[in-house]
Amino acid sequence: MDSNTHSTQPVPSAPLELPGPPGLARDPVGLAGLPAVLDELEAEDLDHLSDSALAEELLALRGWLDGLEGQWLRRLAAVDARGAAGADRGQPVPSTAGWLRNRLRLGAGAATESVRTARALFRGPLSATAAALTGGQISLEHARVLAQGTRQLPAQLAAEAEPVLVEAARRLDPPLLRQAVGYLLEVADPEGANAARERRHARRGLWLSPTLDNMVAVDGLLEAEAGQMLQAALEPLARPADADDTRLGGQRTADALTELARRALEGGQLPQAGGVRPQLLVTVDLHSLAGHPGAIGGDLGWAGPLDPQGCRRLACDGTVTRVMVTRQPGGQPLSEQAVGGQPHPGQGSAADHEPSGDVGPTANHDPSGAPEALQGRLRAAMALLPPTLGGAPSQPLNLGRATRVIQPAQRHALAVRDRGCVFPACDRPLSWCDAHHLWHWIDGGPTNLNNLALLCRAHHRIVHEGGWQLTRGPDGRFRATPGPTPHRPHRRQPPSAA
Repeated sequence: MDSNTHSTQPVPSAPLELPGPPGLARDPVGLAGLPAVLDELEAEDLDHLSDSALAEELLALRGWLDGLEGQWLRRLAAVDARGAAGADRGQPVPSTAGWLRNRLRLGAGAATESVRTARALFRGPLSATAAALTGGQISLEHARVLAQGTRQLPAQLAAEAEPVLVEAARRLDPPLLRQAVGYLLEVADPEGANAARERRHARRGLWLSPTLDNMVAVDGLLEAEAGQMLQAALEPLARPADADDTRLGGQRTADALTELARRALEGGQLPQAGGVRPQLLVTVDLHSLAGHPGAIGGDLGWAGPLDPQGCRRLACDGTVTRVMVTRQPGGQPLSEQAVGGQPHPGQGSAADHEPSGDVGPTANHDPSGAPEALQGRLRAAMALLPPTLGGAPSQPLNLGRATRVIQPAQRHALAVRDRGCVFPACDRPLSWCDAHHLWHWIDGGPTNLNNLALLCRAHHRIVHEGGWQLTRGPDGRFRATPGPTPHRPHRRQPPSAA
């Protein structure tokens, strides 16, 4: 069959057309019988098939589909060898993979990998793999694993090793086959395997970058050993809390990584940086810490800003240092502020300052919402931004002594009394909990046991950012009720273990 020749006459007896890209002729000469087969399958009444017949058809179709995948790759290899990409429209293109992307709407990675697999199977040393695929004995994914795994081998070695690899492919699923190929390559080509190992080692890396919506993107490549170590450390922390845990798997893994970092900071075993223990430092103006409307929140450094409610949550159980600073050229004190120092285990520290009356973030507030009023508030807030963001330079005038809001003895007492998160219906353990002020200390709440409670970090966030109110009754029982919150009005039901 000439793969570049297409009939222009439709097949009237085939109402079910073969799927394909727009503008592609639907009846290539060599495929004229397929529409009738698909039409027959579509017309079959599955309800009248017995269970065994239905199961047998399902398995048989999978084998035929694998065979068709092989035939597709065979033709792709021929198109690539002839340079026939684009011949369907009489417009030759420089890249077979690019042609696939354009005509079949494949992703860049999928198109490139398809071309590489086709070359290895039908123009390279993996002829037995190609025969097993077209014969429906192995799947396309098996073939891709073998094509990728033997790519580093010299052609002669790949051909010699192929019979054993195909035999393994008939017995193993693709993930296990990938592992088996890794072992077999060490035997087939020790020097090549060592060179590949060095290349993988050089590619390792982990990159953290802040996003435009105040999150941190994590990307990276770890070697197998490092990845397994990380997986082993995250696994016990990423398990669902209970049957009602509604978090997705990725969310649980993200929470587990955060918890792992928190415990490392809490343990105090990390090397010092700049003469101090590693710590989370948050600089917060007093308006934000006090919860005033229009406050700008805290400064986390390169990761970006932290919303005011997040600052208040971290300040519940952090180390706070008061600093008086000036941001005026004449050196007049602008305000008192607190700068976070060594955090309480795993928590952020807080820093705050109170601007003078005409510089605060609520200055020039006009409830009418006029553009001039908004611009005035924004200009006032600009003065409170960190100097690196255009705020006025800060000159410390007075430094207070760092204090730990929750004393160790109080923490022990809370552990004995609360035994874990006190949020109703939550059974998260002590190790997941922060100490929370029922009446925030910045609002005058005392730091004593009657005003403290343990909350897991999920419910601590629900109380601060979600607007829920936690109260303790005369009988010592805690109640949680939804309250008005301008921050996240859509949150009304707290996940019991989110």
